[in-house]
Amino acid sequence: MTVIGGIIIVILVLILIIMLVAIGIFLYIRNKLKHYSSKISEFKDFFDGINAQKEEFEEEPKTPYGMDNLVLPDITRDFPYMHIDEMKSLAEESIQNYFNSIEQKTVLEFNNPSEKLLNSLRATIEEHKNDNIDIQNVNIHKTVINKYIKNGSVCTLLFQTAIGYNFVKNGSSKKIEDRINTEFIYVYDDKNVKIHESISLHCPSCGAPIKGLGHKACPYCTAGLIDIAPKTWKLNDIVRIK
Repeated sequence: MTVIGGIIIVILVLILIIMLVAIGIFLYIRNKLKHYSSKISEFKDFFDGINAQKEEFEEEPKTPYGMDNLVLPDITRDFPYMHIDEMKSLAEESIQNYFNSIEQKTVLEFNNPSEKLLNSLRATIEEHKNDNIDIQNVNIHKTVINKYIKNGSVCTLLFQTAIGYNFVKNGSSKKIEDRINTEFIYVYDDKNVKIHESISLHCPSCGAPIKGLGHKACPYCTAGLIDIAPKTWKLNDIVRIK
């Protein structure tokens, strides 16, 4: 065998070895890619499962956090003529009115709203001014007393409502189950509280102006003022609990 022939054989052997090594590396990389691809698929399935559970959870009715049994005796003591079920109905009606205002892009009429509530609603309407909003199939599950606080001259009564609805935005619909807080405030003594707007009350019998919110009888004709007490509750805020 000539020297050149030997060199050729060596070169061919080296080429063969390189090819075998390359094939081995290729097969190794391919197997690794399949392995990692399988892992990625498993992670994707895992996170898809989490997202599916999250969406399913969001579509399940929420349980409102109630303290009726705990705070109702205090409310009854402070406001013996209050009908708590009527206040709960007022809270639910206010939420529906809030939804309607967003849909119609205008602030509708509320029962004794505060500027805080109206400003918040205006900001929400402005946020969605370019969107076509439709809130459908509103279903109120339950409303409970979430909190009652008496702080000096002001009482705060907070209701929480479990509610379900379809939120349609620009044709895209999403089923939502929510908890929404509705806050009412009552000013016992407006002399000790700075408020943005004066509260004007008049005696239903003689028409005389009533100064202060703590009066139970007209100082002029002594007629009882029980009937006007509910009017002193102010709808202060409506907030979605996330």
